[in-house]
Amino acid sequence: MPVYGMIVTLSDAELTAEQSKRVRPTVDRVFGSEATVAVWTSGGYHYWRVIHTIQAPKMLDAVEALVRMAAEARDIAGLDESQAVGLSLLFRDLSHPVELALPPENSAPQPG
Repeated sequence: MPVYGMIVTLSDAELTAEQSKRVRPTVDRVFGSEATVAVWTSGGYHYWRVIHTIQAPKMLDAVEALVRMAAEARDIAGLDESQAVGLSLLFRDLSHPVELALPPENSAPQPG
C-alpha cells in the first residue's frame, strides 16, 4: 500500500490558556507517537507542525484521512473553526523519486 508523507503547519489568532494546554497532548494522541510534532508561539500567535506518514490505497484517501484526523484534533482540543488563520500543507507520495520540497516559485511556467 502506498505511503504518503505530510507536513502540516497551522497557526491561530489566539488560544485561551486552556486550549493552549490541550494542543500538544491532543496532536500527540490523534497523530500518534510516530509523528514528529512541534508547538511554539511567536508574535502572539500559536503554531504547531505535524510531520507524519499515512498509508492509503490512493492519495485522495490519505488526504481524507488527514482531514478527519485534523477535525478530531480540533474538536478534542476545543478549538473553534474561526480561530485558525493559517494552514500550510505539503503532501506527497513517498514512493515518488521527487524531493519532499516544492520548486522555487520562479520556476513555474509563465503564461504565454
